[in-house]
Amino acid sequence: MLLTCGSVAFADPSSDWYVRAAGGAIWGQDADFSDEDPTSVSPPALFGSAVGSDGRALGAYGDFGEYLILEMAAGRILLPWVRMDLALGYRPNMKYSGTANFLGVPGAQPVSTTARCLSLMANLFVEPATALGISTGCWRPYVGAGLGVSYNRLKNVTYRFPEAAKHTISITPSGDRFDPAFMLTCGLGITLSQKWILDLSGRYEDLGQVGTDVGNMYMNHFPQGIRIAETEADLRGFGFLAGVRYLF
Repeated sequence: MLLTCGSVAFADPSSDWYVRAAGGAIWGQDADFSDEDPTSVSPPALFGSAVGSDGRALGAYGDFGEYLILEMAAGRILLPWVRMDLALGYRPNMKYSGTANFLGVPGAQPVSTTARCLSLMANLFVEPATALGISTGCWRPYVGAGLGVSYNRLKNVTYRFPEAAKHTISITPSGDRFDPAFMLTCGLGITLSQKWILDLSGRYEDLGQVGTDVGNMYMNHFPQGIRIAETEADLRGFGFLAGVRYLF
C-alpha cells in the first residue's frame, strides 16, 4: 500500500516498530480538596462534614490551571490500522490556585500549592478510515485510549487568611499518591516521509488524585502545629499535544 500526499508517494515502512515524542499543554479541570475521611478524629480531619461560608461543603475549591506535558513512547504497528505503545509522561510544574471556605474567617481565603506527575500508560490507537479501506492520503486520523499508573507528588498546601486578626496562615504537609490513570485521545498523523510522521492530537486524561499525607500542620499563631489527617483532590484535564513518530 502507498501513502500519498499531493504528488509525492511514500512506501510503507520496512519495520513495525516506532518511537514517539510529544509535548503540549493540559488545562486542569476542577480540583477541589476535601478530607480523605471527613469523620476522622485521630488525627482530626481538616475540613470535616460541615457546610462552609459559601454554602458548599467545607473544602478548598480551585484547579491546576494550564500546565506542560512531555511524553516519550515506544510502540509497534500490529495491523495497518492498529498500533500500540508504552508511554512515559511528565508534568513538571502544576500550580494550584483555589479558595477555601472555612467558617468564621473574614475576607478571602486563598489556597496555593504545586504538584508534579509522572505517568506510565499502555496505549492502543485505531485508524478508522484505514480499517474501512478509505484512502486519506498522507492524513491518518486516529482515536486511542490508554491505561496505566501515575505517581503524583504534591508540595505543602498553603491556606492564607489575610484579613484575619490572629490566624493568618496554615500549611499542611506534602503528599505522594500512586493511582490508576487513563486517557482518551483523537488525533491526526501526517505522513512526512517513509520514516517520519507528524502527530497532532487532543486528549482527556484522568491521573487519579493528588493529596497531602498525615502530618503536622503549621499555623502562624501556633508554630508547633497540630497533627492533621489526609486531604485529596482529583487530577484531570483536557489538552493538546504535538509531536513526531519515527518508524524504524
